Amino acid sequence: MAAIEEEVTVSGAVSLGATVAYGDKGGKKPAIVIIMGTGKLDRDGNGPGSRMNIYRDLSDMFVEEGFVTIRYDKRGTHRSTGDFDSAGLSDFVDDAVSVTRYVKSLPYVDAGRVVVCGHSEGTMVATLLSEREDVAGLMLLGGAATCLKDALRYQSRIAGEQTESMGGIAGAVLRRAASREKTDARQDELFERCLNADGDTVRFQGAKVSAKWVREHLSYTSEDFAAKLKSFGKPVLAITGTADLSADFRMLDSIRDVPSVTCYVPEGVNHIFREVDDDNSITKVKKQYLRLSARPIHPGTRDAMVGWLSQFSP
Repeated sequence: MAAIEEEVTVSGAVSLGATVAYGDKGGKKPAIVIIMGTGKLDRDGNGPGSRMNIYRDLSDMFVEEGFVTIRYDKRGTHRSTGDFDSAGLSDFVDDAVSVTRYVKSLPYVDAGRVVVCGHSEGTMVATLLSEREDVAGLMLLGGAATCLKDALRYQSRIAGEQTESMGGIAGAVLRRAASREKTDARQDELFERCLNADGDTVRFQGAKVSAKWVREHLSYTSEDFAAKLKSFGKPVLAITGTADLSADFRMLDSIRDVPSVTCYVPEGVNHIFREVDDDNSITKVKKQYLRLSARPIHPGTRDAMVGWLSQFSP
């Protein structure tokens, strides 16, 4: 089923540029809200020099299964208003709530069958949204039951392990500049600066950073997110691949035994749910994403998503 797409604007605290996609407008259909990860990629998952279409690919897959979807630009980016640099985690949750309420209001959507799909940081936003807005289920891709600090520490550990094993001049340079200890120390310095900041932003190593975003993220632990998912009580699908360099698949162990939660850990699958065919170096991961994004989503991961979503189908 080819997707029909409409450009819309969602009004809330800010105006959010969004795309609604569907196969047709007959009857009342289930819907999926797609929440993207950290950064300034557009609603499709693209940015300067980074055309991956990861969120458009998810949307096309969901529409093919009979769902209406909505994906949107973050506040202060692309066709959305507001200030990205001073926005906090709470602001991104507010925006996700606005988008969820908008899609519920569409005459061809069944408001009782709206699922929220979060990717990366979007898993945190989706989990927090579930405490404020009634949704039918959560699909958490690459980050379930993980807080920002633990995700950063995982990335630091992976980078440290990989640079330790690198030979030659490149390895020596990386070990001096980006050892695990130095990376953790820089993160701690940023955390301390943000926690002690009076305003919503700070300057750190020449860049403007949202102190509000950092402070609000640091107020949650991974245990907090796991507890929220345990108390949610409705269906949750949590997927993190073993080759994911941004999120640790072992964090799913904290929610694996929850009756309402389905966990899937695809072997050799990365953060954009493609099967890795190289050495999975963290120094080359952006090039890997660009290359592998041209391929279909990992078949086992697609089957897990489609199978889980069947419970919301007519």
